[in-house]
Amino acid sequence: MLNTEATRLDIGLSREDQERIEALRQVDLDKAEKKINLFARLNDVVIGWTTISLREKVTFFQLLATMINAGMPIIRSLYVLSDQMNNLKLKKVIRQLALEMEEGKSLSIAMERFDSVFTSAERGMIASGEASGTLNEILKDIAKQAEKSSAIISKVRGAMIYPCAILIIMGVCLFLILTMVVPQLTTLFTSGGQELPLTTQILLKASEIAQHSWDLILGFIVLVVLAFYFVRRSKQGRYSIDMALLYVPIFGKLIRELMVARFARLLASLINSGVPIVKALEIDANALGNEVYKKRVQFAAQDVAQGIPLGENLNGTPFLFPPMVASMVLVGEQTAKINDIAMKIADYYEDEVDNAVASLSKLMEPVILCVMGLMVGFIVSAIMLPIISLTDFASTL
Repeated sequence: MLNTEATRLDIGLSREDQERIEALRQVDLDKAEKKINLFARLNDVVIGWTTISLREKVTFFQLLATMINAGMPIIRSLYVLSDQMNNLKLKKVIRQLALEMEEGKSLSIAMERFDSVFTSAERGMIASGEASGTLNEILKDIAKQAEKSSAIISKVRGAMIYPCAILIIMGVCLFLILTMVVPQLTTLFTSGGQELPLTTQILLKASEIAQHSWDLILGFIVLVVLAFYFVRRSKQGRYSIDMALLYVPIFGKLIRELMVARFARLLASLINSGVPIVKALEIDANALGNEVYKKRVQFAAQDVAQGIPLGENLNGTPFLFPPMVASMVLVGEQTAKINDIAMKIADYYEDEVDNAVASLSKLMEPVILCVMGLMVGFIVSAIMLPIISLTDFASTL
């Protein structure tokens, strides 16, 4: 094999030329590496903004339970699942779980790094399953619980999509009418010199505001959204908003029933997993997603730790936990079947939520039709009344 010097002589290059070429090649390599690093950083940013749906988590837990039950080692199962997942963020999270477990960590400890993906309830149940050797069963329970939660959330969102879409379309149409149609009729309305009907005056004033102050309206909406966002991020603001939502007509009751169902199902799942009741209540409180219920369940956990029955504690807040729930929980504690009782409570209130969502969907349709009818009637009357007045005036001439 020719040495470097002989190679330089064969190709007719001097040492200086060869060094210059090597320097240029190194510069090209550095540029290529920088591009690769840039693309890697951009990829990480995209992955960071990616969301993991509840349905994808359900699939992950179900497949992981199936693989473990089939005798596949958990680390190998995680690597296989990371290759099968379509969600880039979930793929990265699962692979990182496998890497940390290779370093000697348990699955529940490895999940603590991804607390935005795996809830405290899920981590607590998995830790209990690892301690008792029933991890595959626990994973199936988590999947069932997540599936039920996903079904309820989907129904509630589905019930709200239609009215929200209609309201947005109505708002856009109203803005276009005020800014494009009404200005063309303003001269016609004011040319007769007669006093305009009240509805027409309101319509003209709204059109003037929409034409000349739309930037102020948009700025006000943005300020309201930002204020809500920052208030929501503060602990006291989040508590106040969650409390206000519980008192909203119709929707407040739906939220309370949803919280009771989630509380009972999580409590049953955690106790079935072998988690002590005080620890189960602490985990349950953090997983409910409502600050009012979170503080109430944390207070209950403190009382239970001091020997006060959970049913007696819940009996003091009938607005959050109906008396029937407190009585059933007390019976479950007395008969040592609180997990079974909690599961029945969850099933009952989930059925109540389903019925409420179905009724709400049926109720929203006539309400929206009435609102649309009133808006159309108002606009038609505001436009037609002065035209009719002008026609009557012209006929008298």
